[in-house]
Amino acid sequence: MRDILILAALIAATPAAAVESLTSGPAIDYQPAVIRSSDDGARIVVFERLDPSSFSGDLWLIRSVDDGVSWSAPTAVIASSANERHPALVQNGPADYALFYLKGVGSSYRLWRATSADGISFSEQAQLDLGWAQSGEINPHVIRHADGTLTMSYQRLSGGSYLAQSSDGGASWDTQKTLIAAGSQLPRIAYRESDGLYLASYQIGSSALKMYVKTSTDPRDWSAPAQDFAITGNNHDSLPVVMPDGAFALFWIRQNGNGFDLAVRRSLDGVNWQAPLAITTTPAEDDVEPHPLIGASSTHVELYWGRDVPAGSMQHDIVRDPAVLVVDRIFVDAFEEV
Repeated sequence: MRDILILAALIAATPAAAVESLTSGPAIDYQPAVIRSSDDGARIVVFERLDPSSFSGDLWLIRSVDDGVSWSAPTAVIASSANERHPALVQNGPADYALFYLKGVGSSYRLWRATSADGISFSEQAQLDLGWAQSGEINPHVIRHADGTLTMSYQRLSGGSYLAQSSDGGASWDTQKTLIAAGSQLPRIAYRESDGLYLASYQIGSSALKMYVKTSTDPRDWSAPAQDFAITGNNHDSLPVVMPDGAFALFWIRQNGNGFDLAVRRSLDGVNWQAPLAITTTPAEDDVEPHPLIGASSTHVELYWGRDVPAGSMQHDIVRDPAVLVVDRIFVDAFEEV
């Protein structure tokens, strides 16, 4: 108990870090995908930048080689007359980066892959064959396993969340069209290496969205019943990760006033969840698409997201908080953090 109280006091005494703006201007910048390069330690953020007049997007990149103290000027890495959005960035090995995204015109979308040897410039490769005869794949989220396997969750416009895997760095994928949840949107997935447990999160609805989760130890079997996660109010943009202590942390946004705020919950088993912990409480601002960068800490993450000030102005910028608390100060002992 003494150690618990000491840790709680230290967390409470930690000064709140200021939220830093990484981009600016009239364009709509959000949906950041962030990694820390194993080559040089650089933080690499790829995000979508939308034209406010058409809402058509391109993918842009910023980098920091000094732990986030300074950032490069944004540069376009995937840009064409087509609509390119929803980046998912992974590093497969030394000088080997892969970027996945949706691309299309009108409502005809496919998922694509680009590669890079330096994490700065990317070359577009062929579109992904996921086994679907008709177009309609959107919103890829890709994670890398310790053995090099890539697992991707994605959505079909016709409805439903799906999973595919790759054993060659994302050049080819299985075509089994594994269903995670019918009628769902924006699926994201996490994998815990210690026990082979997958956690998938997704949203359902059209206006006031509800958030659900599923767990499985077999990536081909998602038949277990869904668990309620955030079903009161309006909930969007979930993203689960595995913390260094093995706990799952699931970030998402919930409506507050005219905009959305960020929140997080933790769980040891993906079924029983800690009470929500507010990350932002700014009803006059719109905070969307939280994407954490996991480090060595089991209590804090670097968090990147899109922020619109004031809410409704549609001028989102990419922002960063280098030290977001993800475990309740009072409830810290429940996760045996000491």
